[in-house]
Amino acid sequence: MADLEALTRIEPVSAGSAVQAAPGQYSWRYPLPEKRVLRLGSDPGYCDWVVPEDRMISRFHATLEWNGTALTVTRRGVLKPDFPNPPQNQIWFRNKPVETCTVKPSEWFVIGQTRFTLRGDAEVEPDSPVDGTLIQRQEERSRAELEHVNFTNPALVLKALERLPQHLKVVTTEAALFRQMLKVALEAMPKCDTAAIVRVPPDCAVGDLRVTVVEQNVRNPAAGSAGEVAPSRRLVRRAVCGQRKSCLHVWSTNPTDFSTANSGSDYNLTLGMMHQQGAIPWAICTPFQDGSQHGLYVSGRLLARGPGEAAPDQSHLTEYQKFIEILVGLLETTRRTLRLTRQNAVIREAWPTGVRKFLEDPDRLEALLRPQERDVTVLFCDLRGYSGYAEEQGASLSAAWGEIQKALDTMSGAVTEKGGIVAGFRGDAVLGFWGWPNAQTDQIERAAEAAMHIYGRLSGWMIQRKCGLGITHGRALAGRLGAHDLAVVDLYGPVVNLAFRLEEMTKAYGVGIVVSDIVAKWLRGSDPTFARWRLRALGSVRPRGMKTPLTAHELAPVTLDTNSWLTGDWYASQLPQWSEAVDLFIKGRWAEATERFDDQFPDDPAARCFVRFMKRTNGTPPANWDGAFTPRPEE
Repeated sequence: MADLEALTRIEPVSAGSAVQAAPGQYSWRYPLPEKRVLRLGSDPGYCDWVVPEDRMISRFHATLEWNGTALTVTRRGVLKPDFPNPPQNQIWFRNKPVETCTVKPSEWFVIGQTRFTLRGDAEVEPDSPVDGTLIQRQEERSRAELEHVNFTNPALVLKALERLPQHLKVVTTEAALFRQMLKVALEAMPKCDTAAIVRVPPDCAVGDLRVTVVEQNVRNPAAGSAGEVAPSRRLVRRAVCGQRKSCLHVWSTNPTDFSTANSGSDYNLTLGMMHQQGAIPWAICTPFQDGSQHGLYVSGRLLARGPGEAAPDQSHLTEYQKFIEILVGLLETTRRTLRLTRQNAVIREAWPTGVRKFLEDPDRLEALLRPQERDVTVLFCDLRGYSGYAEEQGASLSAAWGEIQKALDTMSGAVTEKGGIVAGFRGDAVLGFWGWPNAQTDQIERAAEAAMHIYGRLSGWMIQRKCGLGITHGRALAGRLGAHDLAVVDLYGPVVNLAFRLEEMTKAYGVGIVVSDIVAKWLRGSDPTFARWRLRALGSVRPRGMKTPLTAHELAPVTLDTNSWLTGDWYASQLPQWSEAVDLFIKGRWAEATERFDDQFPDDPAARCFVRFMKRTNGTPPANWDGAFTPRPEE
């Protein structure tokens, strides 16, 4: 597991500066999902990861992609209309401005006032100086015990809590929640220097002292450099993994108490300086009680009251423990709410668009999902050549699926944009329908418009592969169908199977969209001048596996800049001749039909389908010919 750690250090600047922000040191840490491009910037409405404190970072500044071994960082280019100019500030990597860079674990890059470091759970946070000296005071209190502690200055606590709604209203992610709660902690506890969210990696064994700083806020960054802010790993481990209580430690700065293992180290020098200043370090770590390995860590320094007074005031530390416990309780509750919100969002996406508006009313949704018969219009769309394409791209299944995903998004998007329901995906195919949960008087027109949009977008897109679509209308059972534990919104009935079979015929006829007779009649009635679409009969067909024949029709868009008579301006003059040729075929006058198809429609793929069928019996209809046939693709 890898994380990207951001450390923003805002220095005090002149009031008129365009990048003026609250001075301080801010830190956050986000996990890196593999093979996913993330947007980094300052706009939470547009970017996946945001750094709102650093105003030198653009709304959308760069993209990040982690491949499991390295992180690729690329500065955004021009993206009109939202981002007509590239970000003003460069990405700095290895002390050079770059447009893109590949960052290895433990390396970092800089944008504005923020340093981004690639981290992993295998890394250990720097040792804290206090872990090399004795603990003067150690107190552990449970949540129940802290309930009996009273605040000597409740007004300060209430003032901080009053601002909670203002802080929480901008929270949409866990990282934002941590960031805002740390601000509350510093506001309510004026004698603390640092507040941080810490985490013990889940694979830590007993004796393993690894600790990760997920988020931190430093009141006075001048007190130490970015790399020196480190929690006491022993305190964190004791609170989070051991006692599961709020733990308070106050450490000695007396040189006689220092560990001999750190003799002469920078850590001992730091403690020695505190001793000379009369400052004593303290920290409180309170574990989350929600089953996670997180804790809220707050630290500071006890300062002598005045010259000659050797004992700094410690009376506020127990009250700090109580307030931190309150914040942890709020963190737990809000984290749970965020998780539920995220879960609901994921579940919501799994429901058809037309049903999502009913999710807020469970009783109505339950009644709605109860299977019921409805008159529905069914659209089935299938990508041609998908199996072969998947086999060709076997060495790069992710890339192949990316292309298929684009096509599926186009198909399902067209259905939902026209008010339809996507019943599900069948491999490389989509089943959509109209007429449920509410009846739609124009549902057949909606299905036709969706079909033409899909065909126009996908035809020839995937390496000259095409798609086929079938549209039917009839009675079906609609609602929550399937096994009890796998029930989804779906359809059941012959009308669904017929849509599948009509789509199959598109390949035999060499056309894009085949519709049933009832659909064709409705479309002709709604557009008698053929201004919106074109139709032509494809004969009486007997779909595979079905006994009852029906008349099939091709549906096509109106496109004047084409060589096809069906979609061009010859439609009105050519349609009667086509209809006569098809009628001759149905009546068994195959010699005349063949002559018409060959002479008048020599390059028409649908005409070739009729001719192929007639040639199979040497141009003579079978003895039991009833005018219906099952179209077959060219072998």
